[in-house]
Amino acid sequence: MTVLELYGALRRYGVDVLLLALGVTLLTSLLKKTVMKSVSKKVFVFLPFGLGILIYSLYSILSRGGLCFTAEEISALVKHGVSTGCAATLYYVFYEQFLRGKFTADPLAPLLECVPEERRKEASAAILSACENAGERELTEVISEQLSAFADPPLSEEEAALTAELLKEYISSLA
Repeated sequence: MTVLELYGALRRYGVDVLLLALGVTLLTSLLKKTVMKSVSKKVFVFLPFGLGILIYSLYSILSRGGLCFTAEEISALVKHGVSTGCAATLYYVFYEQFLRGKFTADPLAPLLECVPEERRKEASAAILSACENAGERELTEVISEQLSAFADPPLSEEEAALTAELLKEYISSLA
């Protein structure tokens, strides 16, 4: 992934999502180094997305001045919250690849905490390759199959489904 591709992916999000994503990235990093040191690494795959939804919801409540939301607005909140989590993950990838000096050309690495580090590149390549040949409807299923082949310890059915869905959304945002 080049800097221009990363910039193009980040440009798709609005300014509010990008600023909130920066806060989510910093908060995730802070939690990872302090309060959540002993927590399983699997949690950190989902944490930016959960925090993204929470922080974007709080931002929306504060900017609107109320708690009354229609079903359509709640759906938009979740969508923008997931976008905030995706952007936060992109910030993390950018930091890891270009600023920290530990260059890995693997955009999926931050989301593959359930795969042993020595097999992450192989797992990422297999997932991306499988996604190229899969249709939109079967994309989550293909990703889930690849995850279960590489995950150690094995993921539960719910964990595999959730991780596959997050990877699908993330891969879609990169395309």
